[in-house]
Amino acid sequence: MVSFFSLGPYSSVRVELTAVTPTGPYRLEVDHPARTVVEYFDTPFAALTRHAEIQSALSDKPATLPSVI
Repeated sequence: MVSFFSLGPYSSVRVELTAVTPTGPYRLEVDHPARTVVEYFDTPFAALTRHAEIQSALSDKPATLPSVI
């Protein structure tokens, strides 16, 4: 899964979530204009939660956490 969010009119952040193997771990890569951050998680839910935290911190907006169905 690849997504983008805007930091303003001239800058955006690319976020990619991939499974290292079909059952995990899951790799979250955040490509910010200043640096790239890579983290690994046991579940995709944990990775998506971290994605929301990072997006909230960078965009200065409240985090929208994924819901459990």
